[in-house]
Amino acid sequence: MNDSSAFRSGKVGVLPLLAAALLLSACVSNTYMGIPLTEGAGDPTLRSLAESAAAGDKQAQLALGIIYEEGLGVPISIATAKKLYRLASSDSGGTLWVYTPAVSKNVPGRVIPIDRGPIIQGLSEARSRLDRLGGRP
Repeated sequence: MNDSSAFRSGKVGVLPLLAAALLLSACVSNTYMGIPLTEGAGDPTLRSLAESAAAGDKQAQLALGIIYEEGLGVPISIATAKKLYRLASSDSGGTLWVYTPAVSKNVPGRVIPIDRGPIIQGLSEARSRLDRLGGRP
């Protein structure tokens, strides 16, 4: 009897499955750039800014980078500031072209367009700050 038929027949208990799900859920990060995103944890203003930055808000990424560069309510971290400045200075959105290889001799590979929303230009201030800190990467 293989594992899937054991499950379907009811010979596998629910408890091991729940334990596995609990362990996997513990692997999910609930922070962004070291800032806890859990309700009630840490400074609510900082958490809100981190949530916006995690969602792709370039102004929030820039502001959070400045906070890490200057140590405003967080320990100074130039490495984290550079990561945030890199995100804020990069263009985002637009069409992403993804190649999917052939699945058989009769089905060729193809290129699929993925729409990631409108193109959002990177911020020049973030680029300047990143260059001042030693540039890219």
